[in-house]
Amino acid sequence: MNHARGMREKSPPIYDSNALRIPLIYEVQELVRYRFLLWNLIVKDLKVRYKRSSIGFIWVMLNPLLTMAVLTVVFSQVFRFNLDYYAVQLLGGTLVWNLYAQGTNASMASLQGNGIILRKLYVPPSIFVASAIGSALVNFVFALAPFLVLTLFNGVYPSFTWLFMLVPALLATMFSFGLGLIVAALIAFFNDIFEIYQVLLSAYYFLTPIFYPLSTLPEPLRSMEQYNPMFLFIDSFRTAVVYHSLPGLHELLISVTIATGTLLVGWMIFTRVEGKFVYQF
Repeated sequence: MNHARGMREKSPPIYDSNALRIPLIYEVQELVRYRFLLWNLIVKDLKVRYKRSSIGFIWVMLNPLLTMAVLTVVFSQVFRFNLDYYAVQLLGGTLVWNLYAQGTNASMASLQGNGIILRKLYVPPSIFVASAIGSALVNFVFALAPFLVLTLFNGVYPSFTWLFMLVPALLATMFSFGLGLIVAALIAFFNDIFEIYQVLLSAYYFLTPIFYPLSTLPEPLRSMEQYNPMFLFIDSFRTAVVYHSLPGLHELLISVTIATGTLLVGWMIFTRVEGKFVYQF
């Protein structure tokens, strides 16, 4: 009898669509409750992505290196942009940018691709966006190894400020998660959002000083960069690694405010419309 009572106590709660709840808080609780599913989705995404590749996860490290090599040749030799440790700064910026770009793109594809699951059984829809961002974060972590090797090879040596690069990486993850929730919610109702977002993403990439110095931008674009979240994250990351210094308090406060605000806005929008997803996919 005690054993049966214990089994009943450990059984998962039954989902009740009529239960009174606060969507913002409830969705967080559901993500925590389904954390094992979240981890399995991240692992599945990585396995599927590199399943037919002969070198598998090594592509996670090679991809940004090869991209950096092309951009370095083009922009340091042809256009001759003058940046200290250009290859290191370029790869560092590329890694942070890829975390954002891959995460937000995968957020739309993940929610849309798993619509059939939402129709057949209950899982928190935000878990698909979280798994997409989680996969991008894992890719970022794997790519840090060749980045640090390249940094040492180029004569930039370790400093305690290197630990700070985790802060802009975390802020970029929060920003990507918030924006991923927004675009994923939009694509549930407007299929054209994916194509529109690709155009906007390309424009955003070229307007963000990643492969060229900030000084090349004319005013007022140069002044506007202090409110460009991806530039702030990338600049903080590169400053900590290359120049062994920390960003100013003003810059850090803007970064934290934008990342946190985007996450909260994305969470509110997503939880407000997620009940309609089953009718859209």
